[in-house]
Amino acid sequence: MTLAIIVGLGIGVYSYFSLEKEMSQKLESKRFIVPTEYYAGPRVFSVRNSADANTVEGLFKNQNFRRRDYDQRLLQGDYFLADREQCSARLQLPLDENQVACFAWVNKDVATDKVDSSMQVLVFQNDGTISKILLGAPFQESQTAYGEAPLLAQYIGNEPLMQKTVTLGEVPPTCSNAIMAIEDAQFLEHGGVSIKGIMRAVVKNITTGRKEGGSTITQQLVKNYFLTSERTFKRKYNEFIMSILLESRFNKDEILETYLNVIYMGQNGSFQVRGYGAAARYYFNKEVSDLDLSECSLLAAIVNSPGLYNPFKKPANAERRRHLVLDKMKGLDFITEAQMTAADHMPLPSAPITLATETAPYYLDAVRKQLDSLKIPVEGLRIYTALDLEAQQAAQESLRNHLDGLEKTNKHIKGLKEKGNSLEGIVLVGDNRSGLVNVVVGGRNYRMTQFNRAIDGHRQVGSTMKPFVYLTALMNETPEGKPYSPITLLNDEKQQIKYEGQTWAPENYGKKYYGQVPMFYALKNSMNAATANLGMQVGLGNIVDIAHKFGIDSELKAFPSLTLGAFEMYPREVLQSYMTIANMGLRRDISFVRKAVNAEGNEVYTFDPHERQVEDPATVASLISMMKQVIVSGSARAIPLNGFTNPAAGKTGTTNDNKDAWFSGFTPYLTTIVWVGYDNNLQHKLTGSSGGVPVWTDFMKKIGSRYPADDFAWPEGTVKVTLDEETLKALNAVQAPFDPTSVELIFRKGTEP
Repeated sequence: MTLAIIVGLGIGVYSYFSLEKEMSQKLESKRFIVPTEYYAGPRVFSVRNSADANTVEGLFKNQNFRRRDYDQRLLQGDYFLADREQCSARLQLPLDENQVACFAWVNKDVATDKVDSSMQVLVFQNDGTISKILLGAPFQESQTAYGEAPLLAQYIGNEPLMQKTVTLGEVPPTCSNAIMAIEDAQFLEHGGVSIKGIMRAVVKNITTGRKEGGSTITQQLVKNYFLTSERTFKRKYNEFIMSILLESRFNKDEILETYLNVIYMGQNGSFQVRGYGAAARYYFNKEVSDLDLSECSLLAAIVNSPGLYNPFKKPANAERRRHLVLDKMKGLDFITEAQMTAADHMPLPSAPITLATETAPYYLDAVRKQLDSLKIPVEGLRIYTALDLEAQQAAQESLRNHLDGLEKTNKHIKGLKEKGNSLEGIVLVGDNRSGLVNVVVGGRNYRMTQFNRAIDGHRQVGSTMKPFVYLTALMNETPEGKPYSPITLLNDEKQQIKYEGQTWAPENYGKKYYGQVPMFYALKNSMNAATANLGMQVGLGNIVDIAHKFGIDSELKAFPSLTLGAFEMYPREVLQSYMTIANMGLRRDISFVRKAVNAEGNEVYTFDPHERQVEDPATVASLISMMKQVIVSGSARAIPLNGFTNPAAGKTGTTNDNKDAWFSGFTPYLTTIVWVGYDNNLQHKLTGSSGGVPVWTDFMKKIGSRYPADDFAWPEGTVKVTLDEETLKALNAVQAPFDPTSVELIFRKGTEP
């Protein structure tokens, strides 16, 4: 017996000091692990953008900005909304009768000594647009203003989190009392473990048959912070010893504060919600300091089992558990009967408008890969991305809805779905003026598959390549020595092309041929025979050179099939090259990251778009005018018919085996790329018109309409020409019922008719 006691004590002492060393090491390492923080892009406001004062106020309320009176000084995180007279008085500027209101704010991350000079003001017109933007003190006019960049996610290693560290002083006493009442009523009395609690749990487990935990808050902290949740005797033993150790090293306030910051509070898509700071935002869209009794008791209810007591998915369970928390608080005299009744009758929170929870991880994957390519480790950085959450959500919904619809209504695709094949797609969106990529949807659902098709997918692009064939032509002369122009006639007839001892016979879609047609007509209708013939005339090597200059990095071999896109590209290359077209040949390197800051506050990366003019703007303008006809009356004519009528240009892309369907389109402001296909290269029998165009249209109706309906700003050295019906008939450009009787085209000066 004595020997057994001595051995037991020896094991206990060894365990105590061994676990103390392990806990100290883990505590120190975890304290020094700085999470990687990802911030979404700020909302950008521009003069003439569609916006109204109430909608803008809603955006800032959602980010927990505080409203102030128009004549009060604004501090960090403050805003005011004022009518015309109040605006004039505050801004000391006269406003005309069409300017009806103004909205001013100071972002939260502004230094205290720069508060006054950092105020931003939007002035609204009565037509629902922004008429003027003012910055600073004294005020200066600007074309753009920027909202707060919201924290999107935190990662420790590869673990995605939503976590906002709060101090115990920020947590209302009601919240602290609620969690102690339901989880550990003797928290302030015990030394880490509660023998009374353990015995009570054992008795209840035996008498009622229901499992009840006896863990204290300290034990729960140890399990969450130092150990795993595995159910073994060794883990429980370690938890017991480490809880006592923790209480000997830290006071109750430190333990409770740490617990409230690390406890698991649910799941928002791929991201774990950790701690009360993040939970307050997720469940109530509030700061934790603003929570009331009903909200504090609900959070305490959720702690026990975030899945079982989720107020959005299992409201009955959540209400029942909240009532139990309130009852416990009343029994401990933390609250009165009246307070309990009032809190018990408060409605549960509504489910939040989840922004891109299913696909935002694709964007963060693109961010990490960009920084990795620059050899910048992401650990511990604050990374400010260009992600537009609203646009990401819109793109995700547009893609998913279209793919779901095809799998329900398209007989062929429905059959493939029944055999276990899921149709996939991507959406990429870039801001032409900045070079920043706002949207990356790399698939339907990141939780289902982490393969990021928008970044790593390498697919045939089909007719997406054709604009570069036509651009190469516009830079050169015909075999007769005349410059190519949008109305140069091409031969669209079935033909055989001999090249390096081989014969290639491109076929038009539907095997229909149109004879002699002008270049713009061949491009808008995506005629393969005419395009291939043109490509051979202007030189395959020249086409390759142009494509590389505009941003295509993949290897391009100078084979005749190059003209019809019979090779693979990464979608990001398509985005880069089409943004260069949209910018009249001005190439801005694209980026997913605006800047990255290390733990010391030093910028380790700042985006520089590295602008260079890679081609004559007048020549590219002529190409854009031809690509506009694709949307006006060509293969993408469904776009205006379905409601997006802002000036835009683009190109459908369909591979000859119907395995890849693309649409790449742009306005003066945004370039959006859509691809639809199967990961295993199954034939879906879709075209760019039926596969890509519907997604593009739906997305642009939601997001593209933010911007003015401006046409492209045609550069110097161009001439705008309107071709009438007689001219179009003479050019053989009126062959279908939807062909217009008037076409507007841009010519490089000296090439116009």
